[in-house]
Amino acid sequence: MGLHVALIGGGMVARVHLDALATHPDVTAISLAELDRAAQEAMARQYPLRRVESDYRRLLEDPTIDVVDICLPHDLHHPVGLAALEAGKHVLSEKPIALTLQEADELIAAAERAGKRYFVALNQRFLPAHAEARRLLHEGAIGRPFMATVTIIGNELERMNQPGHWKGSWERAGGGVLADTGTHAVDLMLWWFGAPDRVTCRWQRTVVEAEDKGDDTTVVVMEYSNGPLVTLAMTYAAADPWSERKRVYGTSGSLHVVSEDAEPLVVFKEGERRVMPVEHDPNWWPYSVKRGVHHFVDCLVHDWEFSVTPQDARETLRVILDAYRAAQGGHDHADWIGSDRRVSDP
Repeated sequence: MGLHVALIGGGMVARVHLDALATHPDVTAISLAELDRAAQEAMARQYPLRRVESDYRRLLEDPTIDVVDICLPHDLHHPVGLAALEAGKHVLSEKPIALTLQEADELIAAAERAGKRYFVALNQRFLPAHAEARRLLHEGAIGRPFMATVTIIGNELERMNQPGHWKGSWERAGGGVLADTGTHAVDLMLWWFGAPDRVTCRWQRTVVEAEDKGDDTTVVVMEYSNGPLVTLAMTYAAADPWSERKRVYGTSGSLHVVSEDAEPLVVFKEGERRVMPVEHDPNWWPYSVKRGVHHFVDCLVHDWEFSVTPQDARETLRVILDAYRAAQGGHDHADWIGSDRRVSDP
């Protein structure tokens, strides 16, 4: 079974998806929809594309296309996903599933009506260190987890400081760092520990000056009555190189995952530091994306169940929206658009 995939979007993430699609033997043709001519030409040099269009709707009309891969700003995941499903295509979408739970429910219902597969690329579930950490936790390797921390340090100031750019926009991205890379942190904790009983959050726009943008620095606390106290701390305003660290502390040991390290998964137990053997690629982000895209294609070809369901993606969105709502004293999303929590320089 050879698949013809329509890739919608021509940015950095789309190019990683293109490489992943091009290296799967069951993807026999790729077409592209992208507005920017330079991006079209660059991607055509990367892979021999069957068709290149500026309007994605022209590709939806092509009966030879089996799959639509959506690599667009967050606010376009819902309308483009709906259009693709209604055109009878399977859909692979970048995260998040949508900006609202209503939009997420509409996508899930549209896939069911069309009898088509719908998959959200929550790529961090496909890192072997994360999967092995989950297995160890569920087997009780460090006893009963009582605390977990996730720290994400990054810098998106250039794009977030551009007024009108979608990155970090309340209207187009659904928020700042929490709505963006925070999606991965929340999803990973849900995969490891399940749904929390309570979510609290504090966010700031500390450095970003564009008034239409959301949080550049955020802390989320996820509380479990029968699980760990989880803290997620993240920023898009740091000068440091990108880093992600996950640590879980249990009654008989601790577990550390550092994606960029040569030894990404380490367990501390009985006074010993134990390096756990897992498959690892130092370029972990494109590696995890590739594994997720290949999983999607494999499931289509072999009629397997997805390891990440649309309902999983919806639950991740729900927790993120709950966190933003908690930070604003229970107010809905529209009530905090444009709010400014910048910290002035001394």
